[in-house]
Amino acid sequence: MIAILLATVLGVPTNCTGCSFAGRDLHGADLANAQFVGVDFARANLRDANLRNANLTGVDFGNADLRGVDLSGANLTGVDLGGAQLSGARFRGTNFTGSDFRGDNLQGLDFSHDALEGVDFSGADLRRADLRGARLCWRNDNGKIGCANLRRADVRGADLRGVLLCRSSGRADSCDPIDAATLRRETRSNLDGAIL
Repeated sequence: MIAILLATVLGVPTNCTGCSFAGRDLHGADLANAQFVGVDFARANLRDANLRNANLTGVDFGNADLRGVDLSGANLTGVDLGGAQLSGARFRGTNFTGSDFRGDNLQGLDFSHDALEGVDFSGADLRRADLRGARLCWRNDNGKIGCANLRRADVRGADLRGVLLCRSSGRADSCDPIDAATLRRETRSNLDGAIL
């Protein structure tokens, strides 16, 4: 009830398709459990916002201020995070599917045990990021392996120990650790400086 009242005060519904909040100041908004489809948050200030357990599909966070945002337990599908400020963001049990972090500064962020299937990290700064036990790769029904794109990403000091290869279902109980050689090949990165 409080989340709905706060969202109403800020003029942001918690269930919205095709809405635009581009450039809006939503600092500290409580949008927990929100359902957003095709929503535009480009250049919005969502600093310290609560998006716990939100379902976000086709959402544009391009160049948004997401510092300190809490996306724990959220599901992000086809979400554009390009150019977003993400320092201090929290991702506990977050599922990213086909989302875009190309060129983003993700230094020191904790993605451990998150699902990162189909995520594009190309050119991103992942120095000292924690990806331990993350579901980074998957095997489809035809046996083909795909992994998040780490091409040209800076992974010096990033912890990739125990990264998982999952079956096409992506369920945690159908996942196994992936070996370093396969991880290098499938992420399109030599993973120089990463902790494997």
